[in-house]
Amino acid sequence: MKPKIALLTRINDQRYTVNLEYVKALENAGAEIILLHPQPKESLELELNRCDGLCIPGGDDVNPTLYGEDNTFSKPIDQSIEQLDLDSILLMSNQNKPIFGICRGLQILNVAFGGTLYQDINQQLPTTINHSYSFINQKPLFGHLIQVTENTQLSKLISNQTEVNTYHHQSIKDLASKFIVSAYSEDGIIEAIESNNIIAVQWHPERMTSIKEFQNLFDYFVNQCKKS
Repeated sequence: MKPKIALLTRINDQRYTVNLEYVKALENAGAEIILLHPQPKESLELELNRCDGLCIPGGDDVNPTLYGEDNTFSKPIDQSIEQLDLDSILLMSNQNKPIFGICRGLQILNVAFGGTLYQDINQQLPTTINHSYSFINQKPLFGHLIQVTENTQLSKLISNQTEVNTYHHQSIKDLASKFIVSAYSEDGIIEAIESNNIIAVQWHPERMTSIKEFQNLFDYFVNQCKKS
């Protein structure tokens, strides 16, 4: 039986949406997809109880009030999406079910467990690397190199120095105590974190699955969900 993966939707132009690449990458790994939209926590819990894992996709900025800051560089903010992400993280982590976070997914996971973010890298942490390169230049297979931390789960899935795409202007500032860092960019930005049944990356592997290493991430996640 295929493991059921909860994939969280986003809101665009008054529609609940999800990028097709997430669905394809998860299905290619052998998953059945359950799309979840913002809803009361009670009904969300019923939906998640029948799922074996949670995939938190990219999206808009995380609300800085969640980590005790005024909003200076973050937009747009949607409260219903914040609640969907946070409720889903809490419910699935309480059941120790696997979670895979991508881009915003990494950021909201860090915040959910007590970490903080840089609201804008260029304004708060000047660097020579353009972390919006892939978005600006429409190059989903190119961005910058990352250094993978030895003896992490990520190090078993992708090689030590790997080029990843880069679509973000925010990043982890203070790492939540629950996590270890499993990859950095050359300028010191945290690019991946993990803990027990959670793995999260700052880049968008769903746009890079033509390269086997990046499909490996989805394969690993879905295999973990089969064991949950």
